Amino acid sequence: MEVLEIKPVKNKDIMVNLINLSNMKSDSKTIRDLIEFFKYADIDFATIDVENDNIKNFTQSSLSRLLNHEKIPYFTVDIPEYAMGYIVEEILEKEDQVNKLIEEYVSMKDKDTFKGQNLKSWISVLKDEIEEKKNILQMKLRPQWIVKKILDIIKSKNKKEINVIHFAQDTIFIETMNLLKDLNVKIKNYEQEKEMLAFSIIINKEGVQQWKC
Repeated sequence: MEVLEIKPVKNKDIMVNLINLSNMKSDSKTIRDLIEFFKYADIDFATIDVENDNIKNFTQSSLSRLLNHEKIPYFTVDIPEYAMGYIVEEILEKEDQVNKLIEEYVSMKDKDTFKGQNLKSWISVLKDEIEEKKNILQMKLRPQWIVKKILDIIKSKNKKEINVIHFAQDTIFIETMNLLKDLNVKIKNYEQEKEMLAFSIIINKEGVQQWKC
């Protein structure tokens, strides 16, 4: 069982090209642009944040087929299930508690009594606690695990200069980028830069089709 320990990679020159997976279009032009980018950037490998998606489903996706066709090694990354365990268990327990309290509150004839108001307040407190734990899981632990896995792959490579392309989920794009920067990893951010050399990987939100679909 892995331990969440993140340390800078020593004696390697690392570049991570970050692309927002949610902003990518599955059309012929984007495919051509990606192929040109792979050739230009000399990518060593790709990592894809699958966000609890079925790995088998991803292997059948457009992005997976393209990476295989271009002979770009890729790795799917996400937080391990066991790392989510205790928080998910706490969330489920609190959600079950909330559901029972809501049933009790709904069945009350007079909700304006002290008991009714107290019950309503307690439900609100528990809901806030649930949202807080979900936020910790999604916005803190997930990006930490993903960055750890990217760095572990980099450490396994017998090269001093490593060039990676990471396809990040929109929900934790900024968190992932900031963590990598804090670890002295060079970043090229194609979420905020609106051009990629002569290419147009980044598009407007209109007409978006998920690459992972």
